[in-house]
Amino acid sequence: MKKGRRISGLLIIMLSITIVGVSAYVYEQATQTITQTIVDIATITLKNSALGNLNEGDSQTYTSATVPNLGDAISLTTTTANVYLHLNSDLDAVSSYSTYNIVVKFSQVVGSTYSVGDTATTLTIGSPDYSSIELDAAGAWAFDFEITTTAPSVSSDTSSTVTIIVSAESTA
Repeated sequence: MKKGRRISGLLIIMLSITIVGVSAYVYEQATQTITQTIVDIATITLKNSALGNLNEGDSQTYTSATVPNLGDAISLTTTTANVYLHLNSDLDAVSSYSTYNIVVKFSQVVGSTYSVGDTATTLTIGSPDYSSIELDAAGAWAFDFEITTTAPSVSSDTSSTVTIIVSAESTA
């Protein structure tokens, strides 16, 4: 009887090992991958510009005719329609001027309701940021700057820099 129990025990152990082996053999594994490319909606190019000196108390208007880098100061290519161009400046922090206006004009448009020479927006000391310029067609766009400054009286030479951050956002 002991021999029969021993054989039964061995059979149960062998059966357990066989079940584990079969389970491992029958087990299947599947892997699924999901890939996606995020497409950049706009490639933005900016030009920096030096306006030179301005005497205290004087007003001056600068255009692309007098400062070439103001022509196509912002240029971009969009890959989709309905892209919003945002302009954020630090003009509100400029304390050295009684007037500092940056008129942003379309200089290149593509299949749009806008025309070359139309004013897109004006940035001022009181309104340094513009929420968005809607670019209603995909393609190449460019913007000229026209800048008007009026300097107050100063006690010593005062340099200033205005920074404009340009970003694009898609609504699609």
